[in-house]
Amino acid sequence: MQSISSYFIISILCFFCDAAMQAQNKKLVADSAVVKASFRGVRLDVDIVPLVSSFLYHGERYNYEAALVADMKHKYFPTIEIGYGGANKSTLVGFHFKDAGVFTRLGVDFSLVKPPKDKKPSPNLFFAGMRLAFSTFTYSYSNLVIQDNYWGQQVTKDFNDIRASKLWFELTAGMRVEVVKNIFMGWTVRRKILLNQDELGNVYPWYIPGFGLKGEGQNWGVNYALCYKF
Repeated sequence: MQSISSYFIISILCFFCDAAMQAQNKKLVADSAVVKASFRGVRLDVDIVPLVSSFLYHGERYNYEAALVADMKHKYFPTIEIGYGGANKSTLVGFHFKDAGVFTRLGVDFSLVKPPKDKKPSPNLFFAGMRLAFSTFTYSYSNLVIQDNYWGQQVTKDFNDIRASKLWFELTAGMRVEVVKNIFMGWTVRRKILLNQDELGNVYPWYIPGFGLKGEGQNWGVNYALCYKF
């Protein structure tokens, strides 16, 4: 009798364990299906503006970049952008500036078009978003004329291989239009705001890779991308 009771208890325990495992497996399958339904592919964007800007700036400034964009429900688009840029500028007064470095932007875009409930959503995209961007680079000045406060006169100096890191925030807006199946083209406008400024009196960079001309710490940028969606 005792052996029958033990067998019955063990059977009950095995039944509940098996039921729990099946429920867990169903939950994992359901979660996987939800993720699969939410994820709608990855898009590779390559900026083709440098093909024109290199001629406009006569090689004084250059900027090359590409992006990977995830499509989540065709509503949210987590984005990583990586690029390389720099400048090689000589002026009429005789000084020369040169720098080069890499930059990265991380952020997300949001679709501005509400997808229809009963129809397949359009592959075209109108969006707005934000980025947090970071650049590391080295820059140099030669024949730079500065004011010597001690002697009260101007002196010419060289500053070589100064290391710098810059952080900025961007607001973005743009569009992507499918021209052939899975191939898109479109533009992005960026409003850039520098977050870390140079201290007064320091020799600051004239150009920041990924940001552009430093100026007063704010800048605009435009990209025109050729894209492929996987």
